Amino acid sequence: MFITQGLHCQMSIMMAERKACFRLMACGILVAFVVTILISLKAEQPLYQIVLRNKAWGDTGAKYNFNTSEVERIRQWVMTYFNPDTDLSIIKSQAHLGQGLEHEMKTTKKFKIGKYFYKLIPESPPLLGKHFRSCAVVGNSGILLDSGCGPQIDSADFVFRSNLAAIEGFENDVGTKSNFTTMNPSVLKHDYKGFSKNDKLKEKFINRLRLIRDQILHIPAFVSHGSDQYTQYTNMMIVKRHLPIKLSYAPRNVNAKMTALWQNSEFKPKRPSTGNNLFALAACLCDQIHMYGFYPFSEDEKGRKIKYHYYGNIGNLPKHEMPEEYRAFLTFHQRKALVLHTEPCNDDTL
Repeated sequence: MFITQGLHCQMSIMMAERKACFRLMACGILVAFVVTILISLKAEQPLYQIVLRNKAWGDTGAKYNFNTSEVERIRQWVMTYFNPDTDLSIIKSQAHLGQGLEHEMKTTKKFKIGKYFYKLIPESPPLLGKHFRSCAVVGNSGILLDSGCGPQIDSADFVFRSNLAAIEGFENDVGTKSNFTTMNPSVLKHDYKGFSKNDKLKEKFINRLRLIRDQILHIPAFVSHGSDQYTQYTNMMIVKRHLPIKLSYAPRNVNAKMTALWQNSEFKPKRPSTGNNLFALAACLCDQIHMYGFYPFSEDEKGRKIKYHYYGNIGNLPKHEMPEEYRAFLTFHQRKALVLHTEPCNDDTL
């Protein structure tokens, strides 16, 4: 009897020890998991969340003392892969009515050139032989809100804008001048959702197109079949409403060229964004590049909350790697190849 009780006692002790051991192991695993998550989150925080001050350029008598050798070096690097005279847009001699053009993303379906599209294809590259002293490349970050940079942006000789971003209501911060405006076809789906059944949204879209006036609208029309309907609708509206816009359609291989460009660099953005492509275009055409609205972080150095876009509510697109692109622009700024504006503007001219 005493032996049986002793065995029961030993077994109870062993079971208690095992339970305690399992609890310790479970706690250890949980702690390790939490630590791993915290380390991962910390690693994902960019180390280059920096707000730049224009005074870092120094005062040499001129407002901005560009390093012309660095400007030229970057121009030659970009033009090794991309030349706006040949790579910016398809032209009429390269297409015919009814032709089916392949998309960048693999699919058996092709983009069919209809009457509206064919009418708008440029006869020659829209920026053939062009060169500008000062250019403003305007991104869409919420860092532009309350910046007062609108007049300064408009003082540039040539202004690039990204993805048909809103202008009305934001003029003091983003300006109104638009010489070259990009529009991913998906803009219709995101910013004018339900436009096909909503006359007010249709007119809102048309009114935004009108702000381009007789300048260039650039559409990457051959990326995916799913966006064809939006390109065709835009073309139809431009023709039917007799808008004086000049069109430019990116060839299907442009993204591949831009990817190759950045692979041959110290920076590795996953998939170059529209703003990244505008920088490359400006590098080919401009002596002085000023970049506004390129800040991909949720707070500035003062802890102020920054919207992803200064208009609307769209969030970050995972296919792009904006902090890495920002690191590239920051490096070029530090080398005085461009000016990356991330603070309010104190004057109205460049």
